[in-house]
Amino acid sequence: MSALEGLREAHHKLEPAAVIDALDRVLATWRAPTSVWRTKLQHEHGIYSSQVLELGTAEALRDWTGEALRRMRARELREPCRVPPVTAVWLAGSIPSAAFHAILLPLVAGSAVYVKPSSQDPLSARLFAESLRAQDPTLGAAVVVGNDPTLLESADAVVAHGADETIAAIRARVPPQRVFVGHGHKLSLAAVGPAVEIDTAAQAVAIDIALYDGRGCLSPAYVGVVDRPAGRAAAFGRALADELEQLASKLPRGPLLTSEEAALHEMRARAAVREGVRLELPEHGSEWTVILEPAGSRPAPGWLRCLPLVPLFDACELEDWCRRLAPHLSSLGHMGWGRQELLSAVQLGGGSRACTLGRMHFPPIDWNHDGISPIRSLLRLIDAESP
Repeated sequence: MSALEGLREAHHKLEPAAVIDALDRVLATWRAPTSVWRTKLQHEHGIYSSQVLELGTAEALRDWTGEALRRMRARELREPCRVPPVTAVWLAGSIPSAAFHAILLPLVAGSAVYVKPSSQDPLSARLFAESLRAQDPTLGAAVVVGNDPTLLESADAVVAHGADETIAAIRARVPPQRVFVGHGHKLSLAAVGPAVEIDTAAQAVAIDIALYDGRGCLSPAYVGVVDRPAGRAAAFGRALADELEQLASKLPRGPLLTSEEAALHEMRARAAVREGVRLELPEHGSEWTVILEPAGSRPAPGWLRCLPLVPLFDACELEDWCRRLAPHLSSLGHMGWGRQELLSAVQLGGGSRACTLGRMHFPPIDWNHDGISPIRSLLRLIDAESP
């Protein structure tokens, strides 16, 4: 029996209530203080430090419960509808909770899942699938991990993550009558408004920077700070540097490839010779870097805990920044702004989420990733007209 045939058979055995109950138990095993699955993840992942994986995974899954899944399903599904029997999920990136989320959404809808792991992180999808099989063999049979590109043509729905070029290439392989959901290149912005103490904001931003070492689409690629009174942005930069120095031991950065070390060195060297730039650096090494840019500058996005900090004059300048990031803005992390200012900035940037600083990596389980409904996007709704 082929993988596709096995998944179609498994799909017929999925009962929505039983699936959610089983997922609730599986997620509870991942949240448990002595979780064997989190331990395996920390020992085998290899990209992030065990401390980052422990905090990031435990906090991300904190509110992923059966009740949350039931609420999401009740909100998203409208009868009558057609659920795709098999959904192919093509993963990218290296953040474990993002892989878990992409796998469980089709299951909640009632679809079996063929998942191709990310080349950067082949572990997370496999571990999550193992945890499903260990808890519930029926549910476990509805998830197959593999690398068969023909599933792009034969699956009933495809969900793809990756660079814009990758999404375009995958879309070209999916028959036009099939459901296709693409999540392309995104980046996020941290914004510190006038109505917050800089020490409070610096603590929160440092967490967002340290978690996953700036590798995810929810990691801040820039930090914007309202520079009124003059010198506030520089003071924030010093406070952020102090916080990052403390987190260098509490949440150490993961190992870097030689190419990454070279790119980081070049990023710091280029910043050091730009006019008007001020660097905050650790005494030794490259664990973190804060690059205080002059007002009005447009630097390249940050990466690997090396972040440009840009002074802002007001909410209009924040809106301008977000507009320049369109259509690649994902989340706007914030403190010290008015609600309408934030919503306007996110809308202008084509973003889909505004969240409190310190929580950028922890969207709720039912969030509209890239503005797309988490489950309804997979369905074919049926309009039953009255005679």
